[in-house]
Amino acid sequence: MLWSRKPAPVHDKSRVVGIDLTASRARAVSVGGGKVRVLVLDDPGEELVLAVAGDRRTPEVGHAGAALRRAAAHAVATGFLPAIGQPREFPAGRHSLTADTLVELALAKVGATVAAETEAAGLVLPSYLTAPQAVKLAALAAKAKLPLKGTAAAALAVAVHRAGSVLSGRPGTTADGNVIPLRPGATGPGAAVVIDADEFALTATVVQVDRAAAKVAAAAHWPQAGLKPWMDRLIDGVSDRCVRLCRRDPRDSAEAEQALYEQLDVTLDSYRTAGTATLSARIGHWYQDLAEPAEDFEQHTAALARSAAETVREFVTASGVPSPPRVVWLTHAAGRLPGFGRALHLHTPEGTAVEVLPPGAVAHAAAALVPRWAAGELPRSHLDGSLPLPADVAAAAPRSSTNR
Repeated sequence: MLWSRKPAPVHDKSRVVGIDLTASRARAVSVGGGKVRVLVLDDPGEELVLAVAGDRRTPEVGHAGAALRRAAAHAVATGFLPAIGQPREFPAGRHSLTADTLVELALAKVGATVAAETEAAGLVLPSYLTAPQAVKLAALAAKAKLPLKGTAAAALAVAVHRAGSVLSGRPGTTADGNVIPLRPGATGPGAAVVIDADEFALTATVVQVDRAAAKVAAAAHWPQAGLKPWMDRLIDGVSDRCVRLCRRDPRDSAEAEQALYEQLDVTLDSYRTAGTATLSARIGHWYQDLAEPAEDFEQHTAALARSAAETVREFVTASGVPSPPRVVWLTHAAGRLPGFGRALHLHTPEGTAVEVLPPGAVAHAAAALVPRWAAGELPRSHLDGSLPLPADVAAAAPRSSTNR
């Protein structure tokens, strides 16, 4: 008889989970024992796409909906998160559902994974959601048996989680090195800007960080610069190039356009490193390889990138912070918008660092708040105005601002 050591259980109830929810997707990470693990919310994908397929008897959220975005747009519901708590209905194939019902579908799928991982989770939300909408969302989460300890604005959670780098004047570095190094800034209290992008809008939040707390100085969102216009321009640009090469237009076929859309979603993560954006258009037995340098690929959205960067610059200038921000944090979704990071760098002061956060950074920041909610250190109400810093960060922070 063979004896073997029992494998360690995968799930540990002592771990905490942070959930990052936007109008585009949900992402969750599990933290415990000094290790961070990304949860698989929609096997085999780590993220759960907030797209609900209505071409079947029972609506389905995730991959099924994402596969219809361009192939059968009338049969899928997307962009419904900002309408939570409103009577508006979203038609999707044979169904017409309210935002509350659609969000509940998504939370139920997330809850099944999270509940198997932990008994304590935190949820962070985009800044365009109001406090009543956050309360409604928390109620839907409870209905979906999601073990929430509290909710907070995503930008505030990120600022608190990374407050040490703001107060010390040293922005952190990401695993992929996506930091634009500039001259050292001042130490002590300072401001940071958190920028995100989802299906609904491009959002920016200016957060003032001092030794006691992080406070929102200003927040804004621009639907005209959300993810959809960027993807539309990329598909149009790549399709026009295909027409010039072989006189065939991928947009003439719903299946070809859907395939192009799915390739673009992958290409946005890799084209800078590869130096080339490589895609292929296929209609039936015909196909065309489409490869272009990264610089040419970014030209498809150059005007949108310049406009968005200028809009953010004007917003930060009008925010009223006493000195230029120490750092601009781009979430993974905002950081992969073609040309946006480069344009934003050109519109930021010389002493401001620009950093692209890793994919799980926002969810990790949410997880860091869970023990504080569980200990009663933070109120259970939606935190969207200010957040006290952890005691260890506050104690280590410089007491006054000095230039290096």
